[in-house]
Parts: sequence; C-alpha cells; structure tokens
Amino acid sequence: MRVKMDVKDLKEITNLLLTLVSEAKFEMNSEGLSVKAVDPAHVAMIVLEVSKEAFIEYESEDEELGVDLDKVKDILRLASSRELVEISKDGNRLTFLIGNLTRSMPLIDTSALSVPRVPNLVLPAKVVLPLTEFSHGIKAAESISDNITLRITPSEFEMYTEGDEDSARLTIPKDMLKELSCDEPVKSMYPVDYLLKLVKAMESADYLTIYLGTDYPIKIEFHIASGKGKGYYLLAPRIEGE
Repeated sequence: MRVKMDVKDLKEITNLLLTLVSEAKFEMNSEGLSVKAVDPAHVAMIVLEVSKEAFIEYESEDEELGVDLDKVKDILRLASSRELVEISKDGNRLTFLIGNLTRSMPLIDTSALSVPRVPNLVLPAKVVLPLTEFSHGIKAAESISDNITLRITPSEFEMYTEGDEDSARLTIPKDMLKELSCDEPVKSMYPVDYLLKLVKAMESADYLTIYLGTDYPIKIEFHIASGKGKGYYLLAPRIEGE
C-alpha cells in the first residue's frame, strides 16, 4: 500500500474521526478507503468514504489498517499546510514521508477494532443549508445549554436552545435554504458538545444535508477531501424529560 495526499485533506479525515475515537480501522481497496467509528458511549457514529481520486497517488489492494489517530495527528503537525504526505505500509508499520522527513509508527491489531453496523434510518424531513449557518447556531448555543433543539417545518429550519436565563434561536426560511423537504413539522434535541466538535473538524464542506425526525437520531451528510469524499454523521437524540 502506498498513497500520497494533500496534508489538509489528511488532517480533515483525522480530525473528524478524533471527534469520536482515538483508534480506527481503515478499510482500503483498489477504489479508495472507508472508515466507520462509534464513540465509547454509543451516542454518535461517523462514516467516511474517500475515493482514490481524492489522492495525488493511490496504490492499494484489499487492506485493513488499525491506526492510532493521535499519533497520526502528531505526525501531520510536522507538515506545512501546502505539503503532500506519502504513506506506505511496511510489514506492521506505517511510514510517512513529508518532504525529506521520514516518520514511522506501528499499526494496531485490527482484531481489537470493531466496525459498527450502520443503521438504515428513514427520516421524514430533509434540509440542505450552509455549514456556516449551522456552525453559527451551534456556537451560539455553546455557552447557554448542553442541548440544542433542531426543528424542520414545511416553511423553515430552526435551531434553538434555552438556559436558566439566556436563549438563542437561529431561523432560516425556506427561500434562503438550498433545499427543504418536509410534510409535517419535526423536532429533536441533541447534545451541543458532539455537534460543536463535528463542525470544528470540518474543512471542505460548504453545505450540510440534514435528515431529521421527531425524537430520532439526526443524520448529517457532508463532503470531505476537497469534495472527493463524503461523510455521514449519526447522533442519538436526547428525549425531553429524561
């Protein structure tokens, strides 16, 4: 296995996974790589799929790599923002070539890393909005409450949170959204910290596609690796009154 990729794309993939886990199993084949991870509390799941077109060079057959993500993050800090990183596998080690610098690390036994099953969710409402707007709503809620409620109606998308004294609300009408599909109003409440980590790790997404149902997990779809890969994020709801 030998691949070469822009460091900013590698950092985005690593940082997105680090929002939930510190170790992950990368599944690679001739068409690209995929990785699925669920956090220890089983509250959230992330799935990343990156096609071989996202790489400057890509050579791989069917391969499973157990990777320590914290070590990868430390290695990528050695690269400047415009550098390319070459990664190759030699036995039970990964070797990173950054300019004239070579850095290697051991792989993790993949038998210790489980791959979660992705649930087949059918959610009734869908909205496509700019990442900047969604991020704005999440960051506004950060200092007010641990939870934020998302609501989709046939006419608008809304995010709101209420604390003991303060509140925040972001409302976007249908004509200002890229897409809105909703027959009946739906709403669910989610933990702010998970969504905040997610939006901070995103680098190349301009828009998010959000699927929502009342008191159901949220599904968020987004682009990664400069638009040549995609991600899915599932987050369990917090039921009011629990």
